[in-house]
Amino acid sequence: MYQNTPTDYSKHMFLSRLLVKSYRIVQSMNGTFLRSLGYENFKIGHIIVLMNLDEQGVTMTDLAKKAKVSKQAMSKLVNELIQEGYIISTNNPQDLRSSLLFCTEKGNHFLEDLMKSRAHIEQKFAEIVGQERLVELNQLLSEIVSHYDDIESLDTINDKIVGTKL
Repeated sequence: MYQNTPTDYSKHMFLSRLLVKSYRIVQSMNGTFLRSLGYENFKIGHIIVLMNLDEQGVTMTDLAKKAKVSKQAMSKLVNELIQEGYIISTNNPQDLRSSLLFCTEKGNHFLEDLMKSRAHIEQKFAEIVGQERLVELNQLLSEIVSHYDDIESLDTINDKIVGTKL
């Protein structure tokens, strides 16, 4: 049933544990990198918000749909980011009942730093497993995520994840 494994440690690491542990490693590395640049109290949800904004602006409802989180969770994240100056809210000229959200210069600077963090992490992982295997891992995980992306029950999981601090 089990294949030969190099260590006793690895035979006790099932796929679910490996995925959770690798997620925590990435989260920790991202958090360490971003804190070293002066970003404090950033949540994964803040990143999700910033990455789903576009130059034309986006409504909170559309943002919640894109991120697959409740409007209440999105509202909390958006308000936190507005308070910190990462996004701004303006009246929507097409629909006076809603507002459009835009990234500020501070928000764009954060996204640039986030991309640096991601490149740093990928470089560290490539040093461990090699670039070719890292690309393969990314492709495999993308296939799994794509398969389950449309499942409605993931919405509640995403609501829990968005509040997680880096």
